[in-house]
Amino acid sequence: MRLVVRKRLLASTLLLGVAQPAWAQTDPAATTAAQDSAEQNGEGQEIVVTGSRLGGQQLEQASPIAVVSAREIALSGQVNVENIIKDLPQLVPSVTSASNNPGGGVATTDLRGLGATRTLVLVNGRRYVSYDSSQIVDLNTIPAGLIERVDIVTGGRSAVYGSDAIAGVVNFVTKKDFSGAQANASYRINGAGDGGTFNSNLLLGGNFADGRGNATFYVDYTKRDGILQADRSYARQALVDDGSGGLIAGGSGSIPGTRFAIGGVNRKFAADGSYSAYNSATDAYNYAPYNYLQVPQKRLLISAQTHYEVSPALNIYAEGQFINNRVKNQLAPTPFTGSVALDVDSSFLSAGSQALLRGLDTDGDGYVASTIYRRLSEVGNRVSSNDNTAYRTVIGANGDIGRGWAYDAYYSYARTRSTETQTGNVSRSRVLQALRTTYDAGGNLVCANTSNGCVPLNIFGEGNIGADAASFISIPVQNGSTITEQVASASITNNHLFDLGAGPAGIVFGTEYRKEKGSYSPDFSLSSGDVVGFNAGEGLSGGYDVKEAYTEIAVPLLADKPFVKRLEVNGAYRYSYYSTAAKSVNTYSGGVVWGIVQDLSLRGQYARAVRAPTVSNLFSGSAQDFPTATDLCTTATAVSNANLRASCLSSGVPAALLGTAYDGGSTQIQSITGGNPNLREETSDTYTAGIVLQPRVLRNFSLTVDYYKIKIANYIASAGTSNLIRACYGDAGNGYTPYDTGYCAALPRDANSYAITDAVNTLSNTGGVSTRGVDFEARYRTQLGFGLFGEQTSRLDLRFSGTRLIAFDYNPLAAIADLTIDCAGKFGVTCGNPYAKWRLSGRTTWASGPVTVSLLYRYLSPVDDDSGEYSVNHIKAYNYFDLTTAFEVKPGFTWSVGVNNLFDKQPPILGDNQEQANTYPSTYDPYGRAFFVSTTLKF
Repeated sequence: MRLVVRKRLLASTLLLGVAQPAWAQTDPAATTAAQDSAEQNGEGQEIVVTGSRLGGQQLEQASPIAVVSAREIALSGQVNVENIIKDLPQLVPSVTSASNNPGGGVATTDLRGLGATRTLVLVNGRRYVSYDSSQIVDLNTIPAGLIERVDIVTGGRSAVYGSDAIAGVVNFVTKKDFSGAQANASYRINGAGDGGTFNSNLLLGGNFADGRGNATFYVDYTKRDGILQADRSYARQALVDDGSGGLIAGGSGSIPGTRFAIGGVNRKFAADGSYSAYNSATDAYNYAPYNYLQVPQKRLLISAQTHYEVSPALNIYAEGQFINNRVKNQLAPTPFTGSVALDVDSSFLSAGSQALLRGLDTDGDGYVASTIYRRLSEVGNRVSSNDNTAYRTVIGANGDIGRGWAYDAYYSYARTRSTETQTGNVSRSRVLQALRTTYDAGGNLVCANTSNGCVPLNIFGEGNIGADAASFISIPVQNGSTITEQVASASITNNHLFDLGAGPAGIVFGTEYRKEKGSYSPDFSLSSGDVVGFNAGEGLSGGYDVKEAYTEIAVPLLADKPFVKRLEVNGAYRYSYYSTAAKSVNTYSGGVVWGIVQDLSLRGQYARAVRAPTVSNLFSGSAQDFPTATDLCTTATAVSNANLRASCLSSGVPAALLGTAYDGGSTQIQSITGGNPNLREETSDTYTAGIVLQPRVLRNFSLTVDYYKIKIANYIASAGTSNLIRACYGDAGNGYTPYDTGYCAALPRDANSYAITDAVNTLSNTGGVSTRGVDFEARYRTQLGFGLFGEQTSRLDLRFSGTRLIAFDYNPLAAIADLTIDCAGKFGVTCGNPYAKWRLSGRTTWASGPVTVSLLYRYLSPVDDDSGEYSVNHIKAYNYFDLTTAFEVKPGFTWSVGVNNLFDKQPPILGDNQEQANTYPSTYDPYGRAFFVSTTLKF
């Protein structure tokens, strides 16, 4: 789920020639982008876009469609596809290269901010390879050099394309008949001199059999350097709220010197084994500098595709991809937390510490139970190395079968194998074994249980764990996961079924079978639960299949009548039968396009869409997580408010500890996440209504405005630990009266520290999401009466697009409607990444002869914290500018240079309500000004 922030402490561009400008566009401008692509390949045929299996132009569709051309990718200077399309106002940032924890080095896309799992990603109208059991496509695996354009259809499209299209569809359309050779190289580096990203690729293609066949081969290599949070001044120190409206240095309550809690009293050890009171304001551990701000990556991608027309009735096609993607994530050393038995006579302790523990040894057995919070720095940073290898093959045939009928049938198989190797992990059983010490006959301190070569563990002070002890408790970890998808699909289409006098009607019938299967294979240490930060979980395997039948029809009713230049209706229906609890599912849609006059059209669409739970949603095991949340019983309100005081006392917190930092002052709460095999499918209802204006009196100008409303029921997400706390204890809005004390059982407390530990935050069907807003775009193109380099004229292209988010209502707990929050214009612990009410994007491109200059403008409106209870409750508006200049040195050779984040805009700085690195690095540029250069050679 994208809404709940999760801060875990555990656990290519093909830069084409740009002799003429283009941009990211919607509808009228999108038509131009598609036409530009056709012109570039010497084609003049109609461009058929995504949104309907019957095809047609963008302006003929009832649903809003955006298009990004290959030239837009060239002008952006970005190496990865997600950095191009994320600037479209309809998209909200999802997982990016700045996502270190969690992240995994992947890049995903998120339409409307409804979550990447609700955006269906296709390649040439067909499902692509997922990167894991969440069934989300990693945009890094799509061959950028083959992209002809990217179609983005907003609004539910399940009736047309099947499950997952709740928010819409992103379809990457690749070149079909490339002939020749094209080599590209690009390099990008930040103004700080770090984060270098190199990409090179080669595209080869040729026609055969007198043009009836074509084969294309593409290879791409990318290397991206990592950036640590220590490399940016705003990110190298973890910041927290100071309680008085400011920010101070903070961090984790698990410290290198060991914080230990007995009877709710927190103390810490010094290097000489002595103890003192723990102060969360000064003693918290700064974990920030060790984390990646940009994860390093190495990627090799190979793609091939071919087609051969045997006859008009039989065209055989095939394609295949191989992707190897290697990334690293790095976190600060392991924090060990839990109840342990401390030896009261340990020689590691000072005399004062021994006396303290003896006084607490009530049963006289020589040991005292204590909850410890130890950062095991001597073991080293936690490093996760992910090696993902994906394969995909497609084979199919299409052709005409007479009387206007055509068919298309294909089979696809995709498989991703991920192997994760972790270092810096620690064995819980060995820590407990090494802490329980005694003395041998010679008076030497030894492990009470000497098996496995046990070495006593000196946690009593920073830096006291020796190399032998660190080696004893260290444990290498490896796990593997596999996700496979098989699709068999067949359809027949007739675009000239009948004609009512306004144009031919079209219809399509089809059937599809899809099988998804995922597996997870942890090593023995992980499956036993012995690795700190991971719960026990056996290897698992699960999957489902779905059988579907669908139809779609489009019928022009009237044309060239008074006030009816064109009137067309469309409809689609899909029946799906899942092998899971979803069983029978029906999705459908209907729309209308009414061209009042040639200059003005109205359009509208309704769609019922579904999303079945993914393999990960259903079958993933439990894991430990550290989301941002505040234990209300540690606040001053727990003393002053009678309702909250009573709730805290009933949960087991002693009266003397109310309003104190008995949790070590932590801004994160240890929680348990995981799947749920009883999840139901999500359903959504989407309404869109829009206007398309192309006035003849102002040639080459167009304006589109579209209203949308999406309501999702049974929204699959974890409620969020902070929302579980609100449900149990209430909030300021209701005077801290519990909404439902039944949720208190999901918030157990540690017996020694009384801190909330292992909050149960697993997936469920929540109360749902409802969002509405307006998309718009204006575009104008004109010839200018001057030029450079011997040209008498030049061309100016202007595009301005945006989204106005009116509402984004989210209910995290279906049983408590009062917890519903409107995230429009908000960010924070519940809403997650900022949902700016205004997201704007504009591009100005001027071209004359061999030179193209393009300036991109991006705007995010101000946002406020979703609770208003933090030091930083407001983020101001952000304006970004990117500048690109391209030179066609000679035919077939293009050189481009550019700057992203031209004015070196720094991200907003936050405390307790941040996502990562004291900011929201997926929304606001965390790196500063960046420069890029690229070359393209065609021959």
